[in-house]
Amino acid sequence: MRVGAFNRRTAGRLVLLGWAVTLAWLARRELGKTEAQTIREATIRLSPDAHFYAVLAKGHQVGYASVTVDTVPGGFSVAEVMALDVADQDSIRRVTRRTELFLSRSLRLRGFTRTLTGGGLYEELSGRFDGDSVLHFLQRDARDGEPTEWSVRPEGDVVLPQVLPYRLAFSKRLEIGRSVEANVLDLNTGLIAPIEFRATAESTFVVADSAVEQRLTGKWMPVTYDTVKAWRIEHDAAGTPMVSWVDSHGGLVRSEAALGVRIERSAFELVSFNYRVATVARGTAHHRGVPGMQTLAASGIVPPADTGSLSWAVSSAPIERFLMPRVAWLDGGRQRGRDGELEVGSHRPGGADQKSDYLGPPPEAAPAVLALARQIVGKATAEPARIRALARWVASSIALDTAVAAASDVERTLETRSGSPEGHARLFVELARALDLSARPVGGVAVLPSGVYGHAWAEVWLDGGWQAVDPSYGQVPASSRLIRVTVGGTGRAIDLVPLIGSATFASVDPPLPTVGARQ
Repeated sequence: MRVGAFNRRTAGRLVLLGWAVTLAWLARRELGKTEAQTIREATIRLSPDAHFYAVLAKGHQVGYASVTVDTVPGGFSVAEVMALDVADQDSIRRVTRRTELFLSRSLRLRGFTRTLTGGGLYEELSGRFDGDSVLHFLQRDARDGEPTEWSVRPEGDVVLPQVLPYRLAFSKRLEIGRSVEANVLDLNTGLIAPIEFRATAESTFVVADSAVEQRLTGKWMPVTYDTVKAWRIEHDAAGTPMVSWVDSHGGLVRSEAALGVRIERSAFELVSFNYRVATVARGTAHHRGVPGMQTLAASGIVPPADTGSLSWAVSSAPIERFLMPRVAWLDGGRQRGRDGELEVGSHRPGGADQKSDYLGPPPEAAPAVLALARQIVGKATAEPARIRALARWVASSIALDTAVAAASDVERTLETRSGSPEGHARLFVELARALDLSARPVGGVAVLPSGVYGHAWAEVWLDGGWQAVDPSYGQVPASSRLIRVTVGGTGRAIDLVPLIGSATFASVDPPLPTVGARQ
């Protein structure tokens, strides 16, 4: 009996020991995996898919978007499309931004291509990794334009905002309270900066999955719905405070910017066919009232050359209430934002400004640009005098072209002696940098009595702070009516409306004199 009991006891202990060893091995196997290994194994479940979205500004649809995931040899491609309808005189012109990403099996960025098209406009920015150390860029301002190429050596892994939700989902990090920091590539500036992504809640959404057309009304109605569990991720990777709800596979369900557009998943027919019918019936009035939808140059209005200080109460009505009013992201330089109020002065040196903020290393100036810059400033040696000379030369020597396809890069702007506000701003920046002045292009809006218009200008580092300069009109400093929204961006609707399309600006100062028209 004692021997048998001993044998049974020993056998039991051996079984438990075997379980413990197996569990330890499994735990070590799982815990010892790198994130890339975890993602590579999990992406077996990532199958081709497509989702469609309504793009809404101030509660009305102004365009639509789509995200398509597909498999390619060695990895995946993610194509994100945003189509925005811009009011153009009595009609609507569609501008489309398409971003195609190429990812490895572990969802590491291998390359991308972003194109802007519509109304004669064509711009292309592409990038590809050489190994894991060098990122090569190529930019083209027109279909037949000469490309501009440059390279950077990023430190560590680099992601685009569209990719990170997939990486969070497949690395099993979609958990409430989880915070992740990633090196995010900004396609407007080409710069890479650490951005924090925070998972703060989870919820269930019911979205239309398919639709059928009603013969009597010609309107499409939802037929089936899909119940989707999603996690809320807070971040500012797009340059503004945002909330993105993503499902268990990293797919976007809904997103909203603090002062910008709201994007909602739905069936294709609802966001496309119904929207088209509604736009024809409603007209273009709402589109015209969206901040940044129309450009200042096309309006023919010259902003007043005021150098005082203006204050604006900035508000919106987001679903995500905690985003309101969130104007602090506009703070910096001559702008001070807090508690829903934004103050814009002509120039405020010092403060929390950093010379390196959103300023990449200056490329070596072309000999012709350097010679031109020296010719323009002549014998002036003081920085303020040089800045004024450059801004006034650009305004007087480069015609302001209001066409959609106007030149926006330096080479075409100089060659044709005409360009868009972006062309004026970038030319001024390159001339200033050739003279060792720190300068950067910016995009934003002009808040005027007749509306809120998109515009592009420049900022230069002077007296310990960023000063706004408007090379389109030769204004130094630029009008206090100009509010910077993006650094390195443009004044086009496709760039501005997603960030500020739902904003309302109410002056808390006496109105300025009537604005005159450009001669």
